[in-house]
Amino acid sequence: MSQSRQKAESEVAGHLLGLRTAIQALAEHHASEPHELSGHQTVESRQSLLLSFERLEACVDEMQEILATIVEATTDD
Repeated sequence: MSQSRQKAESEVAGHLLGLRTAIQALAEHHASEPHELSGHQTVESRQSLLLSFERLEACVDEMQEILATIVEATTDD
C-alpha cells in the first residue's frame, strides 16, 4: 500500500472519529438544555432530537464500515 493512500485512509478514519465525537458532544449539549422544535413536529421534542442524533451516529457507523471494506478490499497481500 502506498504511503499516500495509507495516509488518506488514516485521515478519513480520523475525520470520522472526530465527527462522531462532535456529534456526541452536540447531543449532550442539546440533552442538557430544554429546546422546542419549530415547524410541524409530530413527536415530543426531546425524543425527536435523540432520534436525529442516533441517525447521525448510525451514518458515521456506516461510513466507518464502508471505509473498512474499501481498505480490506484494496490492501495488497
